[in-house]
Amino acid sequence: MLAAEPFSDEPSCVCPVIAEFLRTYNDHVDDERRQDLYAFAALAVGTRETPAVERRRANLCLEWWLEQSAPRARQLRRVLWKLSPSSAMRDMEIAHRAARWAAASGDRHAAALELAEALVGSAPITVDPEWAAAPQREPIPA
Repeated sequence: MLAAEPFSDEPSCVCPVIAEFLRTYNDHVDDERRQDLYAFAALAVGTRETPAVERRRANLCLEWWLEQSAPRARQLRRVLWKLSPSSAMRDMEIAHRAARWAAASGDRHAAALELAEALVGSAPITVDPEWAAAPQREPIPA
């Protein structure tokens, strides 16, 4: 509605990675934390970018998640790297799992909001050069 599109939780003008993170986080938090997400609906409008930018955003979610949950890092990398590095499914799965993990504890809320700000562009996206060099996926046909 904010983007003058039909109502949907997957608007075409929003980066799918951002949409997945915000949608999943919203669905798994309590009403109090959910209130902090309203601003992101407007901030996310117009964030759809190239597949390379979507990949960087997914990798930002993964790096954030691994950094926040260091003891599980090795296991998480194994699971996620089984998915094709050039697949949209991998990017969406990363955003989904990072959001579910963040929502599981109220102590992670502030960090999840900081990640959301970085994803929508309110903060710079910095990515490890190794991740930036990952193979890019093919654009989705219009």
